[in-house]
Amino acid sequence: MPRGQSENQPTWRVGLLPAFRCVRDERTVPLPAAPSALIVAVAIAEPGVARRALQARLWPDLPPEAAARRLRQLLWRARRATGTGLFEVTPDAVRLAADVAVDLREGTALARRVLSGERPPPASCALLGRSLLREGPDCGTVQAERDRWDRLRIVALERLAEHRLGAGDALGALELAGRAAEVDELAEAPHRIMALAHLARNDDASACRLYVDYRRRVARELHIQPSGAFRDLLYPSGIGRSGG
Repeated sequence: MPRGQSENQPTWRVGLLPAFRCVRDERTVPLPAAPSALIVAVAIAEPGVARRALQARLWPDLPPEAAARRLRQLLWRARRATGTGLFEVTPDAVRLAADVAVDLREGTALARRVLSGERPPPASCALLGRSLLREGPDCGTVQAERDRWDRLRIVALERLAEHRLGAGDALGALELAGRAAEVDELAEAPHRIMALAHLARNDDASACRLYVDYRRRVARELHIQPSGAFRDLLYPSGIGRSGG
């Protein structure tokens, strides 16, 4: 039980990866769209969000007075739908209660630990493979937060894949680098790691196919070629450097 939480207080968890869910005492709370969007807007703003900023985010076209009135009404609706223990509201800000778990925050903390050198067990890294709010409410800033989350997790997945490859686990490296490639199919680093993993397994054919497919994709989408470092992994003598 979290510090300061009594036996009768509900436990809350907000999920954003990959879809929104609000869980009270292990049971999903069904919510209308507007309260859901409010919870999302507050959950992605750590540790909280100023009321004026929240109003502008949820109702950008309304005058401040009307947006403030809407926010008061929506907070009342959200509290009525969820009960106690989810929000902390002050005259200036809205935040989730300190003991509310948010999977995006857990994933962000995990990715930062990976980037600082920690190597958690593979099972604990599942969060890094999950996209942010591919389904559910959109509160106007989700895309910006999604981009930030994707940038962070792709680098963390690359680091983990490089570590697994260095430890001799080529299959583990392939899985982790593959997850990173799913985040951004045009990013070179995950594909280069996968090629290295294939080579480590003496599977030169798969490595070459991966390189050729990637070369065609970036040529078609970005009108560029893979880096020389990637190319030379497969064709150190210069053979196969051009063509489709």
